[in-house]
Amino acid sequence: MKIGHIALYTKDLNESTKFYSLFGGKKGAEGILNLENGTSKHLLHIEFEGGTTIELVCPSDPAMMPAGNGLCEHFCFAVENIDETVKELRAKGIDTFRTEEPYDSSLFGGIRIIFLTGPSGELIELFQQR
Repeated sequence: MKIGHIALYTKDLNESTKFYSLFGGKKGAEGILNLENGTSKHLLHIEFEGGTTIELVCPSDPAMMPAGNGLCEHFCFAVENIDETVKELRAKGIDTFRTEEPYDSSLFGGIRIIFLTGPSGELIELFQQR
């Protein structure tokens, strides 16, 4: 088995689509899921190299959004050179990093990481194995 996709709620489908395109994501399958009470969810897959897909879920009624940052704990992009990736993302206008620079950790045999937030408050990790 492999993961088919990670679903994230979004407040603004266009803003999230543009944001994840800066990471190399491309629009994939899209559709509207109609629900029993007259509401709906607009679903859009953002596909990344290597077969990873994020499914953006934009509810028709803002009350359907989870409270706080209940989108997911976090998800992670594995990168080859984290310092270059951060530099490239900053050059593209992403400025939601939680620390100024990536930092080293002894976890998992030695890693270099940095966290940032996406347009709907989702927590994203960039991860480089040492």
